[in-house]
Amino acid sequence: MEEKIDTADKKVLADIVKLAQKRGLKGKLGDWKEFLDSHDKKFGANLSDPSKRPHELLATFLKSFSKEEDLKFFDNIMRHHENQYMLERLKDKSHESPEQVRFSGDFSAKILFRFVVNFLSWIIVVIK
Repeated sequence: MEEKIDTADKKVLADIVKLAQKRGLKGKLGDWKEFLDSHDKKFGANLSDPSKRPHELLATFLKSFSKEEDLKFFDNIMRHHENQYMLERLKDKSHESPEQVRFSGDFSAKILFRFVVNFLSWIIVVIK
């Protein structure tokens, strides 16, 4: 889980911290405000908005959790964000027609692409 936290987008980590706050979750270093009081001598908990904190600080807080249910909760949020990202990418690509897609290959690649697109759009009905 630590590797996932390290590589996650800052927005994702900020969302997880916000949800952890709402649920009252505490890691080894306490809840979010307790963590800030001990890890940020300059601002402490006065600036508690996770989205205004650096990635490293958010990651350190989230890595302080070890309960299995907390880690599963974090993993579910990360998967939700990944799914949202993939849906957005698919939506962006769905507006392209086969004619709009550029190939560096030859004409046969275009024919193959159209076949695959048409094949994937077919519906298979089993009649018994």
